[in-house]
Amino acid sequence: MRRWNLAAIAIPLLLAACASIPPVTVREHVPQGSQVAVIMFRDCTITGQEDCDGSGLTAGSIFARVLSQRPGVQAIPVNRPVDPKAQLSDEQAVSYAKAKGYAYVVNGDVVDYYRVAPMTFRTERAGVSVRVLRTADGQVMAFFSNRANSATNFTTPDALLEDMAKHVAQAM
Repeated sequence: MRRWNLAAIAIPLLLAACASIPPVTVREHVPQGSQVAVIMFRDCTITGQEDCDGSGLTAGSIFARVLSQRPGVQAIPVNRPVDPKAQLSDEQAVSYAKAKGYAYVVNGDVVDYYRVAPMTFRTERAGVSVRVLRTADGQVMAFFSNRANSATNFTTPDALLEDMAKHVAQAM
């Protein structure tokens, strides 16, 4: 009987761990040797969710660090030209990055960010919407959107964001 109980617990956890991240839609790859501006993301705007404050800075920093680890790409973190919760259109992001001399820019929004206390048996959550844009013409080169819940309470929203950033970096 104990084996059946263990299997009933282990199988759903295994399936959750194997769940794949949605694909990155890539229209064109960022060329080797490129510098990419990563504008700090917009904070999530979920009413009453305190963890949203500062989530854009956290997510943008994680994406800049992870994208810089991709061979041949230098990701440069760039401050937001607007308030952390204010909308920054792709057109504004392109104009801002182009004025700073970048050929490519990452513009993103945090759509969910929820951190729980350890061992409370609630799931951590993180979600982003990210666009990679060419500043010469404003074309979307790649985009990605995902919301993830942790399978266990042994991770953090930052770890979920890092997995998403690695996924985007591999696709670029």
